[in-house]
Amino acid sequence: MESLVTPLLRKGSPSKRFVQIGLFLTILFQLSVLCVEYLGAVWPIWTGKAVVLKTQPVDPRSLFRGNYVRLNYDISRVERKDAEAFKLGSVVYLTLEENSGLWQAKEVTRDMPSEGDFIRGRVRSHYGEVLSIDYGIEAFFMPKEKALAVEKEMQGTGTAQVEVFISGSGKARAVGFICIAKSCDEYPDD
Repeated sequence: MESLVTPLLRKGSPSKRFVQIGLFLTILFQLSVLCVEYLGAVWPIWTGKAVVLKTQPVDPRSLFRGNYVRLNYDISRVERKDAEAFKLGSVVYLTLEENSGLWQAKEVTRDMPSEGDFIRGRVRSHYGEVLSIDYGIEAFFMPKEKALAVEKEMQGTGTAQVEVFISGSGKARAVGFICIAKSCDEYPDD
């Protein structure tokens, strides 16, 4: 009968020092992942430029996801003659221009612009000459009372304005609503 050959392993249990180092590295890795996620979320706020975007309500509340407002920005649908040439899920950059205090779409490109103000997004769909783009700022979470007030305002006026910070790489983070009507005054931001 043949004997089973095993690689040379250290005989006995691992030393206490070896276990401590492994535990330390595991905890360090987990903390590093949390820090990177946190920094990725707040980096646009710390280093970015504030812009105001016009938005429209879409499915304003969900029992499963909590109190939030789902947003559909005017810049989420951009006309372009070669829209079907953009692959679904591909990264695009939308240059922005300010017009009467609101920022609007100027041009969509595949390459990051070297100058000017722009936001980074992903192509969600294309239909005819229209690109539908997600920027990662389409859901905004808030306290229940504030969400109801914003929903009420958006239903009354059909639009709202959102303050968004955009970092130098185009990553965006929505930070708050700019109220147009009086409904939001009842529940001011904390």
